[in-house]
Amino acid sequence: MGHDMSNADARGGMREEGYVREFDSRGEDYHRAFAVFLAHTDQKTRLKGWIDEAVAGLPRRATFIDAGAGTGQVTAWYVDAFDSTIAIEPNPSLRDELARACPTAEVLSTGLIEAAPSRAADLVLCSHVFYYVDRDAWLANLEALASWVGEGGMLALILQDPGTDCMRMLRHFTGRSFDLEGLRREFDARQGARFESRIETVPATIVAADPGDALTIAEFVLNVLPIPTPIDRADVVRYLDDHARGADGVYRLSCTQEILIVRPRTG
Repeated sequence: MGHDMSNADARGGMREEGYVREFDSRGEDYHRAFAVFLAHTDQKTRLKGWIDEAVAGLPRRATFIDAGAGTGQVTAWYVDAFDSTIAIEPNPSLRDELARACPTAEVLSTGLIEAAPSRAADLVLCSHVFYYVDRDAWLANLEALASWVGEGGMLALILQDPGTDCMRMLRHFTGRSFDLEGLRREFDARQGARFESRIETVPATIVAADPGDALTIAEFVLNVLPIPTPIDRADVVRYLDDHARGADGVYRLSCTQEILIVRPRTG
């Protein structure tokens, strides 16, 4: 765990000691960092606008499946838009909040591969979940998700665009990244006769005036995968000052979202 935050230096940056914190998704530190992230980005607002349009364009709205529903914040947006909702969440600490947020949803406590929804869906949403799925298992998980989509329905699989400032920072410190286009090509090679696919992007930005908030957000982003080796917080502070801090002292990082859309072929 890193040390507590210190005072800002003369340039507005943070003098930090220790290592980037490693968050447990069930812990308070994670939830606090997530709250700081959400408070400084338009990511969820812009995502909701995209999903709203997608839902409005569906030929019917009988069943919604949220695959990796977490606390149910996004699930709750669409419970009333569909006749029924199935929420899949294997993490027991998140399921308690999910049940409170979406009391009418049918909750499945398995992983994606093991889940067996009782009916086909008009919308399958999988938002920022594949970070936590081994890359070798991406294709199998995507095929499982696609198999739940009914006629006229769609799957929306969402991750950050690999070209964002946040993903460049992740690559800089961990050497890791995500590539939905590569997954799409793999899926098309195996399932192209049954499904059509494409990728869309939804721009989003993080804006933080406070250096401490910027560092917390950076720690949250770097925790998208287990941190392979300890990262000095001072190095992250320098990176943010060099790559994200503007002349006005405000930190800005792009966090555009990439959406892999899969639909069953007709005819």
